[in-house]
Amino acid sequence: MILIVTSKRDGHIDVVARHLDAVDQPWVRLNTEDIPRNLLLTVNPAQATGSATVLDSGREFHLEEVCAVWYRKPDPLNLSHFVLEKASLDYVEAEFSEILQGLYGLLNGATWINNPLTSRLAHRKLLQLHVASKVGFITPRSVVTNQADVALAFAESVGWDVAIKSLGALTVTEQRSDDLVQYGVFTRRVNKSELLSQKDKIVHMPTIFQEYVNKAYELRVTCVADQTFCCRIDSQASAESREDFRFNTRNLKHELVECPEIEPKLKAYMKEFGLNFGCFDIAVTPSGEFVFFECNPNGQWLWIEELTGAPIGKAVAELLLSACSRKAAA
Repeated sequence: MILIVTSKRDGHIDVVARHLDAVDQPWVRLNTEDIPRNLLLTVNPAQATGSATVLDSGREFHLEEVCAVWYRKPDPLNLSHFVLEKASLDYVEAEFSEILQGLYGLLNGATWINNPLTSRLAHRKLLQLHVASKVGFITPRSVVTNQADVALAFAESVGWDVAIKSLGALTVTEQRSDDLVQYGVFTRRVNKSELLSQKDKIVHMPTIFQEYVNKAYELRVTCVADQTFCCRIDSQASAESREDFRFNTRNLKHELVECPEIEPKLKAYMKEFGLNFGCFDIAVTPSGEFVFFECNPNGQWLWIEELTGAPIGKAVAELLLSACSRKAAA
């Protein structure tokens, strides 16, 4: 059995499931937001055995039969159907969350893409920059600080051409009347006058300041085990995407390319974190240097497959299937 841990809004699952269904591989989808009302579960912790039934699909799985787990984009538990005071609701949510984390631990013998208990560090962007540098990537000169004098001295050292970005949340929300408004927090270039005008706020907001990297184009590299899918994105073709291609992604030219220069570094990075999957954002400068920005160990790739035909979904399915073949042969 293959277990897919995700959410209802994730469109990546169907692409991979088609490949699993084509070879009659059993799989079950677990949407985490539905767990409190949609999962019947019995677990025997000492034996690491148990069974679970997902009610809306009628699919059942036994812990000891799970050969691979694809941990995609789970959402927080939704307990809105419980009529409880806040303290009680918080307690119930904490218990469900602990059970879910415990299940992940009991499934440690399965092959994961990627195990959230062991790859949590791989999400930390400060560590990413360190590991990327360690394996040989060029990384932007960076400093993280909430001290204005340090930030301004750094900015001066790079010619006052600085980029700032989010280290954690990619979006923030604000309640306006009856609507919840969501804002994206993307990479943004700032100049000397803007930094000086905002310097008094730096103490209240720890920020990563990076030397701005001029780009000829960008690469989105999706690694699935030993398979590498390198997509060139012409981010500089549009004014609104020059600082962050996410502002205009689908209107930019996408092209599959070879990237042998960086493949050894990609593999070394993946090995350092123990990852089976990773989405790398890399800039290529006008002089041809490859500059590492970040790696999302649970990143999006469906748009790359749709725009270029890169068989990423097939590669994910093959990795899951190979884990089941190994378990069957053992």
